[in-house]
Amino acid sequence: MRFAITPPRSLAVIGLAAALLAARAGAQDTATSRIFVLPYLGSAPETGLQFGATVFRVRQPADTSTRPSTAQLFASYTAKHQERVFAELDRWSAGSDWHVVSRAEWQRFPLPFYGFGDRAPESAEEFYTPTALIGSVLVQRRVEGPLYLVGGYSAQKSRIRSTSPGGTLGTGQVFGDSGGVLTLLQAGALWDDRDDVFAATSGNFVQLTESYSTSTLGSDYTFRRFVADARHFLPLGSGRVLAVQGVAEMTGGRAPFDQLALVGNSDYLRGYTRGRFRDRDLIAAQAEYRAPLVGRLGWTVFGGAGRIASEPSDLFARDARTLPSYGIGARWKLFAGSRSDIRVDYARAGDGQSGIYVALNEAF
Repeated sequence: MRFAITPPRSLAVIGLAAALLAARAGAQDTATSRIFVLPYLGSAPETGLQFGATVFRVRQPADTSTRPSTAQLFASYTAKHQERVFAELDRWSAGSDWHVVSRAEWQRFPLPFYGFGDRAPESAEEFYTPTALIGSVLVQRRVEGPLYLVGGYSAQKSRIRSTSPGGTLGTGQVFGDSGGVLTLLQAGALWDDRDDVFAATSGNFVQLTESYSTSTLGSDYTFRRFVADARHFLPLGSGRVLAVQGVAEMTGGRAPFDQLALVGNSDYLRGYTRGRFRDRDLIAAQAEYRAPLVGRLGWTVFGGAGRIASEPSDLFARDARTLPSYGIGARWKLFAGSRSDIRVDYARAGDGQSGIYVALNEAF
């Protein structure tokens, strides 16, 4: 079993107690704003002990038509001298007509690489360490009702170093294995009538986006990515909810290996090591049953499956491998009156893999 508290949105279990102390102390607290200072502690095979802290601020406007805004600072360090630091602002305008998310991040963090396709052997595992400076901004503008137009831009400058002697990375056999400059211009549309952005109990979220990377934008790579993300939340009464999600990712052109669709993260297909399988195209679906337990404590059970392939048609081929994922979890609300919570999930996946995830807010 791999124990992986997944940055950048990760929080340690010890943060549960810290959050309560911060809320009760009322530091920087007002009727509409809460600030939490949460220690971060974790472990992963590729990093050893991880530790750090995050400062998280939630602001809930008195006007219920305006969604809550957040701000977060995060920093972590590992026993193997790997670091990650980021700052993120997530702001909604009055009436939720505009939504802007901006983020700046620096990281030097190792990740595993197994090759490509749904049958990449675990024995092929090797590690690489990307050092990257990343900046991004995403803007949503309401058109009518729950319909938004979406636009975004991100830029990344990275250097990738192989840390596994004798591996394929760093030899020129894998496209993009030295890093470089990557820019992405994004456009799309969003239908969002959820009743809450942190933990919806009703409504829908459907987003379609197309991203482009070209030399015209200053990128070293030329490719495009299409992503469809559809979610539905069905209230079952007494605080219980059934949440379902379907995701598709399609990549065209020549994308570097670290920009392909990945299996294994804290949001969907939990339980797999991040990057355990990767390829140009991916489809996945999952369902999650969420229910209160006592006070601010809740629980959840989830399950899903996905496929990954080099061509869209191969996703539905008879010999395509279906990758299962399922598990249970606990939820703790940060404070009364908000649905923002800390989640702890235990997930199992194919080939006997499993993982523990500690993160802020729901997976979807």
